[in-house]
Amino acid sequence: MISLRQGDIKAFDELYHRYAKKSMGFALRFFADRYVAEEAVQEIFIRIWEKRRELDESKSFKSYLFQAVKFYMFNFIRDRKGALSFDEVSEETFQMGNSVEEDLHYKEMEAAAMQLITRLPTVQQQVFRMNKLEGLTIQEIASRMNLSKRTIEHHIYLATKTVKSKLRYHMSVSAMIFWGLFF
Repeated sequence: MISLRQGDIKAFDELYHRYAKKSMGFALRFFADRYVAEEAVQEIFIRIWEKRRELDESKSFKSYLFQAVKFYMFNFIRDRKGALSFDEVSEETFQMGNSVEEDLHYKEMEAAAMQLITRLPTVQQQVFRMNKLEGLTIQEIASRMNLSKRTIEHHIYLATKTVKSKLRYHMSVSAMIFWGLFF
């Protein structure tokens, strides 16, 4: 913890490798969606690095980390309160839809996502495409681009955050139109 507070990246990497899988398992208790759980853990570790100087080295890092996952979950739920969740919609509602309309909706969302990706800064766009579309690991991207793994993780985080926030807005407008067809 002392080394981490002083900005030692090796100390951060050690803590990340020691606790990332454990915190991911803990996050999966709250988030059924593996992607959301992964994003929660990644964002928490980014925040830990950014606020490393404020950490209290006399306290347990593990306790701090698991507490952070719980707070992330509470904030996640609070921020989405009132939003329609697919988990909350019955299966019959999905089966009612016309497959042509569903295909059009999916293609519209895919086109919107691709458009948003093209608006990202160049490096973020490259890293995002390599990771999310080509399936390359962070290590593979870091090697190809001659950047640190931490830098790649940060670019993926920023790109994902940007695309998700803008796509979420697009989805809410499209979803209102889409759901309007049924009700």
